[in-house]
Amino acid sequence: MKIELHLHTTRYSPCARATPEQMMQRLVAAGYEAVYITEHDAVWRADELAELGEKFPSLRIFGGVELTIGAHHLLVLGTSDPTYLDLHEESAVLDKARAAGHLTILAHPFRWDGGAGMLEIGMRPDALEARTNNHDEPAAQRARRVASELGLKVVNSSDAHDVDALDKFWVETAAPITAAEDIRDVILNGAYELQPQPAAPKQ
Repeated sequence: MKIELHLHTTRYSPCARATPEQMMQRLVAAGYEAVYITEHDAVWRADELAELGEKFPSLRIFGGVELTIGAHHLLVLGTSDPTYLDLHEESAVLDKARAAGHLTILAHPFRWDGGAGMLEIGMRPDALEARTNNHDEPAAQRARRVASELGLKVVNSSDAHDVDALDKFWVETAAPITAAEDIRDVILNGAYELQPQPAAPKQ
């Protein structure tokens, strides 16, 4: 399955420039089969996701959130739980997500100074974001290197705020994602591929 893990819309993200319908239409046209909508510090209710899903039956639409905690942007995938918004410490988010079976990703950790600071004090999300519209290639390489050193997974995602940012970076899975929580097991078990695949290191 071709999956988008990080996406914003004008429904709840003031910085977004495309409606949910515009985003979903572009995803369908580009052959995506699943998407996690991760608004900034806001979650879609289950009924809202269901209503959007009825308009795009070929696309599995799941909830998530991008939480801003200090300099860190933590993605929690697979949730419509608004109580995540009441958590103001990374450790509390990680504990809650693991208990609920939700995947955690440190978004664009090397986009700015301090964006990966939680790693330095021993807090470990499930994965680091590598290639994204908000990471240049050196930052993506650094994310892959740090993830390897710490034994963490890496993912690609668009971090799209408009339709033109889609279909550049994504993950593909062999197994179908049928429930929102499935993504955590798939990523932790390494049952996916980064797309586009990283270039081979120069000899």
